[in-house]
Amino acid sequence: MRVNRLYVLTGTLALALWAAACNGGNGPGPGGQEDAGTDGGGTPTGDGGGTDADGGARDFACNVARQEGCADGQDCYFADLADGGTGSRCFEAECDVVAQDCAQDQRCTYAMENGVTQRRCVAPGTADEGAPCTLAPSDGGLAYDTCRQGLFCREAPDGTGSGFTCQRLCHATTQCGNASECNTVLRLEGTDELPLVCGPPSMACNPFGDDCEAPLSCYPSTSGPLCAGSGNRTEGQSCDFSNQCAPGSACVNAGGGLTCRPLCQPGGTPACSTGSCRALDGNPGVGACVP
Repeated sequence: MRVNRLYVLTGTLALALWAAACNGGNGPGPGGQEDAGTDGGGTPTGDGGGTDADGGARDFACNVARQEGCADGQDCYFADLADGGTGSRCFEAECDVVAQDCAQDQRCTYAMENGVTQRRCVAPGTADEGAPCTLAPSDGGLAYDTCRQGLFCREAPDGTGSGFTCQRLCHATTQCGNASECNTVLRLEGTDELPLVCGPPSMACNPFGDDCEAPLSCYPSTSGPLCAGSGNRTEGQSCDFSNQCAPGSACVNAGGGLTCRPLCQPGGTPACSTGSCRALDGNPGVGACVP
């Protein structure tokens, strides 16, 4: 099973970072909730569905962190969408990789069979969290890793070693240890689901300074400005997450859908060349220029 890594908040590629909304607007970005970031890591947390102010359907149909908004027998996961965007969807599967709701002496993990990857109940592996791991094809045609329950085999995070190790699967930071956050998205071959694993904490930063080392830049999040992989979408272009936008801007909903808007400092510098500077929830002293 090929694992394409997408580091969230700490990586050098695109990351999932909730768009902050403007005060006095329609509430926080796609999460639509004041407490959308209560998992503590600035990780996307989804919401219970609904529509944006312009009447369009939200891309986030359920709440990943709280596992809310899905019918019985379904679980909420981030997902690649048909239009190329990212959102959350309810998926049916044999089990949930965080709840570990398989029968005794089995574990829930992602297993590939005939090019399709699904959450399946399989025999548990023997590798502990942080230990080296491998992919282990079975005689029955399934391929899955050698980790214990609740863990997944992926390349070690930057600065923590090399090779593939078992890392903890999560829906929210409360399911990670004290030194990590639920902030890393995995792209797995053969499935649209984007599961999360625990990763190193993200570094706080000044969105009007230069304290993030390249290729990272500073973006607003539900837990304040954080260093994240830099995007390149320009003002007015549609977006799902703030760091899809170019440095110095953020993905906000000013009432007409999510678009990239320049950052500004309410009542200070930098100011907006056009429009007005509206404060961003959860990011004191940081705003976005909206029409």
